Amino acid sequence: MKNLINIKMMFPLIAVIIIVALFFVHKRSVAQSKVSEFGKYKGYSEAIYDGNKRISDYLTLQNGTRLAYDLILPTQKGVPASEPLPVLFKYTPYLRTFTLFDKNGKNLVTHFIDLKWYEKAMLRIRYWLSDQGNLMDPLFMTHWLRNMVKHGYAVIVVERPGAGASFGVMNPGMEGAGKEADEILDWIASQSWCNGNIGMYGDSWNAMIQFTAASTGNPHLKAIFPAASQLEIYDALEYRGGVCNKAFNSFFARVVPYLKNLATPVDSDKDGTLLAQARQERSGSPDAKTMTTMVAQYPFRDSILPNGKKLWEEGMALYPFIERINRSGIPVYMTTGWYDIFSGDMFYWYDNLTVPKRLTVRPLDHSGIDANGFDLDYGAEAQRWFDYWLKDIHNGIMDELPIHYYLIGTPKKEAWQASKQWPPEKQKLTRFYFEKGKTGSITSVNDGFLTTELPTVPDGFDAYIVDYTTTSGKHSRWVAIEEAHNYPDMRSNDKKALTYTISPLGTDVEVTGHPVVHLWLTTDAPDLDVFVYLEEVDRSGKSAYITEGTLRASHRKLSQEPFNNLGLPFHSHYQTDLMPIPAGEPIEQVFSLLPTSYQFHKGNSIRITVAFSDADNFDTPVIDPVPKLHLLRDVNHPSSIQLPVVQAR
Repeated sequence: MKNLINIKMMFPLIAVIIIVALFFVHKRSVAQSKVSEFGKYKGYSEAIYDGNKRISDYLTLQNGTRLAYDLILPTQKGVPASEPLPVLFKYTPYLRTFTLFDKNGKNLVTHFIDLKWYEKAMLRIRYWLSDQGNLMDPLFMTHWLRNMVKHGYAVIVVERPGAGASFGVMNPGMEGAGKEADEILDWIASQSWCNGNIGMYGDSWNAMIQFTAASTGNPHLKAIFPAASQLEIYDALEYRGGVCNKAFNSFFARVVPYLKNLATPVDSDKDGTLLAQARQERSGSPDAKTMTTMVAQYPFRDSILPNGKKLWEEGMALYPFIERINRSGIPVYMTTGWYDIFSGDMFYWYDNLTVPKRLTVRPLDHSGIDANGFDLDYGAEAQRWFDYWLKDIHNGIMDELPIHYYLIGTPKKEAWQASKQWPPEKQKLTRFYFEKGKTGSITSVNDGFLTTELPTVPDGFDAYIVDYTTTSGKHSRWVAIEEAHNYPDMRSNDKKALTYTISPLGTDVEVTGHPVVHLWLTTDAPDLDVFVYLEEVDRSGKSAYITEGTLRASHRKLSQEPFNNLGLPFHSHYQTDLMPIPAGEPIEQVFSLLPTSYQFHKGNSIRITVAFSDADNFDTPVIDPVPKLHLLRDVNHPSSIQLPVVQAR
């Protein structure tokens, strides 16, 4: 009987053992399973390192210029990797590492970034608890790099001449950056910690430099990962539609000069002597404020520098590099955001490149474009990309559809869309005409309708007196560099402008692509700046900013584009192509808005707002007396907007 009881007691024990064993088998199976899809990645490589070590020193260019760099090597139990590794390289005109607190514990970054109280507290706690808490190194700035290092990548960030602790004077031209990067790539490949496979990463100016580096065809550069780069900076940013972007330039002139106070000496420079010498060496060179002042001196795309070259076309534009990049064959994974300052240009890049390529478009602005966010594990995409091209891990990334874009206004689970082409296959260009009101949706100057019906009246128009106080706000995309954009309820702007609003929608409507506006105007003014906004109006009347377009009337001449631009209207912005406004005669302005992907909701309305100033963002000359104009909407001058409507999925 006793033996029988013992045997009966063994059955539950055996069952427990089996369950535990199955659990561990399942856990091991899950751990070993492979996943590689957009935004998700595991199982293709192992995180064999548990830490990292930062080494800071100088490398020397062939011309004798010493450049400061930070090298991050993976460690195992405190011991740096001894074998050569693939390397991720950023070449920056800013800083490789930021000094956040001075020797007295003063927070240095609050002078130019408006940190929230909890952000200040987190930095202070880190400062107290870590021996490196006074620094923001490459892994702190780009969090997903930590995981890359654990998976066997080395990271190096090099400061350009005249930046940070580097010696020399910076050449702001794009050709110079490419030549320097080419030389540094050769130096990296010759180091014992590099296995000869190098990838580049970074956003903004760091992204621009990647394109110039790829144009050299350096054999060690296997792939690049640029986020948010210009292709043609004059119209993309500095003179949007021919109008000076004072918001961005003011930000640049305020923030960039302060970076010198955050520069970090290399390891051997214990007392900062070398850093002081580097600063002294460039003391007479132009700073950001000087360069911003120079921008105002070159208001046209064909403006000539003292050396006889065109600043915007021969000095700063990147489209002259397209052919060389295509010859190099170096793969390119591009990222932008619908609210980014360079959203339009990244689509042009995609359209012009013939190399292996991918494009991801996030629902973000410039400030968070290359970081993990609510929308995407950006680090997973980086690892998939670099594992494929630098480690020869066949994870399927190049078998997927090449374009992923986020459809704003839909649930997160449904937001990411994939396409094999741009524009998407299901896009249907739909023209909406401006018509007389009243819609009752806004107490604007005219409160007009937006309709698909072509105007039939012979003399329809809306009269307007320019209001120089209209604005899209102080927190627009144009200053969303370190902090996220925050557009106000656009009603306050709309009330001072001309508006055209569609009747409440009977179903959801998706707009994905590049809207194009056709405006007919008459005026006696010598010139006008036109700002067109696409907005969504909800049932309470609140109007949300979606995207915008801008054009100075005297710059309206359509020209042959020097690169593929998706067939959109192109303006040369040459001084030689200026077209004065003939007093009282109709003129047509045709221009595109920045691209978007947005789902307008049933019961809400689509609105187009037309203003003639954006007081907080663009430098529109104030004319006295204040200009009067007519926006025409008749059978012969049908002002309209062409929206890229995507058919129901």
